[in-house]
Amino acid sequence: MNCEIRLPGLILSGENSAERLPALLPAAGPLLIVSARSHAEWARRTLLQEECRGLLLTGFQPELPLTDADRVLQEGRRIGAQAVVAVGGGSVMGQGKTVAALLPLEGMTADYFYNRRTIPGKGAFFAALPTTAGTGAEMTANAVLRDPETGIKQSLRHPGMMADVAVSDPCLTWGCPPALTAASGFDALPQAVESVLSNRATACTRALAGEALQLLLAALPGAMRDEHPARAAAAEGSMMTGMAFAQSGLGAVHGLAHPLGSLLHVPHGVCCAILLPEILRHNRDCLGLLPGGEHPETFIARVEKLRQDLDLPATFRAFGLNASHYPFVLRHCRSSSMKCNPIPLADEEIVRILETLT
Repeated sequence: MNCEIRLPGLILSGENSAERLPALLPAAGPLLIVSARSHAEWARRTLLQEECRGLLLTGFQPELPLTDADRVLQEGRRIGAQAVVAVGGGSVMGQGKTVAALLPLEGMTADYFYNRRTIPGKGAFFAALPTTAGTGAEMTANAVLRDPETGIKQSLRHPGMMADVAVSDPCLTWGCPPALTAASGFDALPQAVESVLSNRATACTRALAGEALQLLLAALPGAMRDEHPARAAAAEGSMMTGMAFAQSGLGAVHGLAHPLGSLLHVPHGVCCAILLPEILRHNRDCLGLLPGGEHPETFIARVEKLRQDLDLPATFRAFGLNASHYPFVLRHCRSSSMKCNPIPLADEEIVRILETLT
């Protein structure tokens, strides 16, 4: 079996593991912190321990636009930042990865987003601390960005974007609002499923993703109630999905979620929740690879019941999806994620799925 595994330089996991980060940061040069507003005070208190040690920025849009990335990149260059720390959800970590990669380079984010320039190698030191149990972005070497002018949503990707330190501390997820917990959980859950089913999966990635799937299915209802043991299990499951899909890739859920989310402004986890059962039906002949040995229809019904229990929608009707949107989705869904789906989808099959969810 040929296998290539890329992971962060150091992974810290468990309650209060984030308190170890200050000792691991580079001693020289200013520190740039990008943080969700909910954790800005924690980041300031924990990481900015010396006067003039660096700069803390907050206030990022959920679907990270190029303009936000440029704003932070310019601030990082202005202060001569030597290290970047991201404390937040997937967009915040994508922001941190992008800025860390581009700090030492010429040009702005769009130059790299549209491949007018290429990332040559490792950028600035980067540490990632997720505050939701969902995206697994602390484990990946890409950042999902969106161009508001064109509606295109795609990844900026390079092996050098992998975090130097990734910290999965469930304490940072305590108090996460129920709606965000549900949406994040239904980002992680499809990631686990798709990592198992991916046509690039290996025994290693299937083991990680299979265990993550079992953790997430059991933990998400309790995480919605902010039960700390469930939060810890969900954080561990999310971390393991990131470790898995960083190697295996994902599938059609994520291939379709990117253009749909960009076009309709639907939160990514909500997109994934709507899409997952229909993609499972398309992939039903492969569902025997999933742990637990459930009949495919039983597993699909279990996922739909969990989605209902977490108060997530079953269609895009409320978001205005209609037939005029289908050509955009078809043009922009043929990503690396879609290529990993175990059973290819022709355009007419994608349209049928969209019609079912409209």
